[in-house]
Amino acid sequence: MYRAIITGLGGRGLHWVKAAKQHPDCEIVAYVEPFEPNRLRAIEKAEVPAEQIYETLESAAIAVEAEFVIDVTPPAAHREIAETAFAAGLHVLGEKPLSDNFNDAVQVAEAGRVAGLKHMITQNYRFGGQPRTTRRLLSDGLIGKPGQCDIRFYIPWADAPGSHYVEQPFMLLNDMMVHHFDMMRYVLGQNPVQVHAITWNQPWGWHKGDAAQSIVFQFADGLMATHVACGCAVGSQTGWNGDWRIEGPQGSIDWHKSGMTYSHLHRVSNGEERRTEEISSDTVAPSEQAMLTEFFAAIAEDREPECSARDNLRSLAMVFAAIRSSEENRWVELREFL
Repeated sequence: MYRAIITGLGGRGLHWVKAAKQHPDCEIVAYVEPFEPNRLRAIEKAEVPAEQIYETLESAAIAVEAEFVIDVTPPAAHREIAETAFAAGLHVLGEKPLSDNFNDAVQVAEAGRVAGLKHMITQNYRFGGQPRTTRRLLSDGLIGKPGQCDIRFYIPWADAPGSHYVEQPFMLLNDMMVHHFDMMRYVLGQNPVQVHAITWNQPWGWHKGDAAQSIVFQFADGLMATHVACGCAVGSQTGWNGDWRIEGPQGSIDWHKSGMTYSHLHRVSNGEERRTEEISSDTVAPSEQAMLTEFFAAIAEDREPECSARDNLRSLAMVFAAIRSSEENRWVELREFL
């Protein structure tokens, strides 16, 4: 049994309280929340024991015996929480993004390595059925070597007035898109080498920062990937995974809200015909349960977890490289960050 301290009892924090309670190998022994309204809501709505809530991680770590921290604080606090946890000898399972500052992200990832503790980032999207199935099919050579990957994302995203998502610049990129960029790395099994991004905001948009974009990533083997998004879409919507098409010499794999398909040419007596077949998604555990299981396995086996902080720097670098590209209107190489 792995004993957890959960830091942050906002909406996402309460989601993790529920997920952690459902995992057979996890026990929550303390909570950290300095904001009184959040504490009261957690007590009332999530049945969090008042006596188990502390104002700081330092005080919680002294008061209880635990193995790890689930960090559900805002990105600006992630470095402080992680370093405090490492100082107390605690592993960290941290919400994405690793940080809203790339230099901080590099330093905190290194701090975990030096401490010899596990630091995993909750890139939950990659644990879903569509990316898991697609990675397997690409590895099996279903469509041959991919040459192009196109992603479309249209969602009315982050519309709470006054939230940092609405007020701060590049928040669609800085928060939401790390999910898609991490899935891109995972599914394609490689990392991009350069990026060119154009970002803007729609006249009707409610974000102060840019919430629409057209981005091109280039990979070392010539593979090109595009990402087009509008975070203030009011028409038809994609799913949260986005709509994907991955093109190869033997066909394409497509994702959409209702499922997955494989399209290819099929030989018939008088030539070829195009066929489209439904793909059955692999059965996977709910993403939070899968991430906890992977995290616990990494601790038990003393190995790097999937989505470790050090690996996640590559996904985060895609975000910050795209932002730099938009700001400077140029191709940006990922090695400027890594």
